[in-house]
Amino acid sequence: MKLKVFAAAIVFSIGSLVVDRVLFYGIVFNFPNEMEWDTSPWYNFLSKRRNIEFQGSEKGTLIVGSSVALYSVFPEGIFPADSFAKTEQVRAEFYAHPSMSPSDFYFYKEDIASKNPTAVVYVFNPADFQLEYINKKENILYFDEAKYFQDSVEARHQNRLLYPQSFLKERWREIGTLSKSNLQDFLIRSFLFSVRLRSFFYDPFVAWYMHRFRLGRSYHYYTGIVPENGIYLRGWAKPEFEIECEINGAFLRDSFFLHRPDAKLAVFRVGRSEPIWERRYEKSGWHKLDIEFSDRPKTVRLRFETDTPVSSEEVDARIFGREEIYGIRLSQNFCRRDFRREISYRRTESLDDSRLAGMSPREYDEDYDLRLYKNQEEEGALNRLKTIRKSKELLSSSDSYLEWSEMKYLRKTVSFLKERGIKVILINSPENPLERNSYESGAWYKGYLQFLDSLKSDGVYFHDASALISDKRGFLDPHHLTYRAAREATRHYSEWIRDDLSL
Repeated sequence: MKLKVFAAAIVFSIGSLVVDRVLFYGIVFNFPNEMEWDTSPWYNFLSKRRNIEFQGSEKGTLIVGSSVALYSVFPEGIFPADSFAKTEQVRAEFYAHPSMSPSDFYFYKEDIASKNPTAVVYVFNPADFQLEYINKKENILYFDEAKYFQDSVEARHQNRLLYPQSFLKERWREIGTLSKSNLQDFLIRSFLFSVRLRSFFYDPFVAWYMHRFRLGRSYHYYTGIVPENGIYLRGWAKPEFEIECEINGAFLRDSFFLHRPDAKLAVFRVGRSEPIWERRYEKSGWHKLDIEFSDRPKTVRLRFETDTPVSSEEVDARIFGREEIYGIRLSQNFCRRDFRREISYRRTESLDDSRLAGMSPREYDEDYDLRLYKNQEEEGALNRLKTIRKSKELLSSSDSYLEWSEMKYLRKTVSFLKERGIKVILINSPENPLERNSYESGAWYKGYLQFLDSLKSDGVYFHDASALISDKRGFLDPHHLTYRAAREATRHYSEWIRDDLSL
């Protein structure tokens, strides 16, 4: 009897592993991914990296980093097609996700090497070294390693969701000292994908369903055709705009959102004076658009006008500092015939970014302060920025350079990749002058740059781009670049990378 129970347990365990590894993992990562930029970052990172593969003589480059890299680089701009012969195989791909630290980079090193890249470009900022754990006690500056480790075990997504097995293998003794339940949790996560991925397992399925059965009304960022005068990331258009719509047969069937009741929407075919659609809507909310075109054009240029503009402060006061004026909100894929796949790492330009370029320096300062430091006391990401700013103030007063575990992880990762014949290019990314000026002249920052420079050797390169973007209006915050500033940065990075690789 005991033998049968034991055999049944073995069969059940093997069956569970097969279901977990083959069925569960196979389904979730082979389902069409229609999610947009900066949505479900953990799923999109795992999906992206499993599909990266450099072939034979192809000179592949991985752009590694956190959102700092994602908001600083356009991989397709690293090796411009017009700079290479058609026979040359060169390609750059993102290997990045939000909040990637040097320690994350370290735990990914084997997977990165397995992609067979010619080079790895690590784009980072001092904030990526976990500056929020800088503290001062009895006039002594230190990095709180114990608190950082505890957070890594109990709350940090990367350690728990993306590489629990590698983290457990290296730090299992220390994990066990926190509690046995933590050790058990990491053991389970190391073996079962269904436990590790459950927090974002449904994301691609929900996106697919929403696109087809909810008319694109529930989404994070806009993916449709961009109006001539731009679009805000969350789909809000200006009160009047022109747009080139793709027509399915003889009809344009779509939906839009009105924030206020008793609002009128008029739609004109460009070049004609009479509206082809005109309605006044008593209720706010989502409404359908259904316009027939007897000439059955493939595309048509339309002008939309609403008489009821709305303030961004009324819709969502968290987004901007200075007020923006909206018209209607468009459905996610508005005027685009098909939903695109594999676009989660494709950044699009938006009015969220371009609005900053039109501000005076004083207006920018006001908007910057309101967005990041005066409002949204309960906004977690912004509280981190506030903590990092305080850490920079502490570092600016230090009379010496302080090094901690994140620097040691970076040193080990660089050595690992170099030993495998992979070139490493380190780029200290641009930092907003409003933030950088507060601590760059101090002893710690100078030591930080000296540390990075010390990593240089044959096949390892370092470029300090901290002052590359001199106009503060090229920054969304302390270290994320606007779309246009990122294009500018990419041009410089491309020159450096091609020179380092002798391409």
